[in-house]
Amino acid sequence: MSASTVINPKGSASAPAGGGAGPFAAAALNSSVGAKVLVALTGVSLVTFLVFHMIGNLKVFSGPDAINAYAHFLKHDLGALIWIARAGLLGLFVLHLALALRLKARARAARPVPYAYPNSVQATPESRTMLMTGLVVLVFVLFHLAHYTFAWVHGAELPDGKVVSYLDLQDAKGRHDVYSMVVAGFTTPWLCAFYIVTQLLLFVHLRHGIQSAFQTLGLKNARFRAAISFLGVAVAGAILIGNLFIVCGVWAGLAPPLR
Repeated sequence: MSASTVINPKGSASAPAGGGAGPFAAAALNSSVGAKVLVALTGVSLVTFLVFHMIGNLKVFSGPDAINAYAHFLKHDLGALIWIARAGLLGLFVLHLALALRLKARARAARPVPYAYPNSVQATPESRTMLMTGLVVLVFVLFHLAHYTFAWVHGAELPDGKVVSYLDLQDAKGRHDVYSMVVAGFTTPWLCAFYIVTQLLLFVHLRHGIQSAFQTLGLKNARFRAAISFLGVAVAGAILIGNLFIVCGVWAGLAPPLR
């Protein structure tokens, strides 16, 4: 019997010994177990970014100079590093989404006939709606980029009544006026409503996703189950509260427009 390859029950034939990193990576991506681990790792990385992104945006309540200086540092002082970081984040997001969709498709293919009694299956509403909430998060990310990065969605009204692109806003020091941009966005009711709804759905996605990532990585056992469940709710809740505070705080006038 030939022993040139080893069959992996969770995917295609595994790479022969000495095949290099390429075949190993391909086998890992094609394996359901490997794909789940990568979904977990990319998810944890994206959650980490969300936390730091939220903390940076909270600088809007420290005044125009604070958030404008922060944005100028990211955009200009970091140079090419910011573009490398953006490309890395985009790659993580695409990989996370693609692997999650493929795992869902494989699960459906493995069970073409649904459970006769779905209510008896041990699954939470969050776990059952992960695909739906994940797609909503995708729509939100695309909208958020169109809104604040490319300024395709909404304009900023100047004191004289003229409406300009967000990208044309400048402060007294010649920097991009991110403060006025955020205020213009979150003093518009329909934009606030959209952000509030999507942040609630993001919370639902993260609440289950964070706990699921720890379980996939083998860290959620009987000893740490309660602590990890609390951590998932705490991190998802902190992101929700922080982001809603930015939206609702600006809307309520805690960051007044410049005159």
